[in-house]
Amino acid sequence: MFEISSTQLKLADHIHAVDPELLSDNDVIASICHELKQHQDAVSHKDILLCLIRKIEAEQDIDQQDTYLQALEYAVYNASDDEA
Repeated sequence: MFEISSTQLKLADHIHAVDPELLSDNDVIASICHELKQHQDAVSHKDILLCLIRKIEAEQDIDQQDTYLQALEYAVYNASDDEA
């Protein structure tokens, strides 16, 4: 069995603690966290960022692409300094 560091799930925990009315992009990130957790035990901040980048690159719908981009900006700017 492997140990999960506290920083691996920090962004996901932060999403659930912040007021959802202030941050609409957290629904997208929460959905991505759920999607990633179906395939792996631990979801890191890097996993979320990479998934968002892949979704932006693959998406053909401009509006959905913009939604993913906003979620990526949220994830980048709301990461704590110790996760870099």
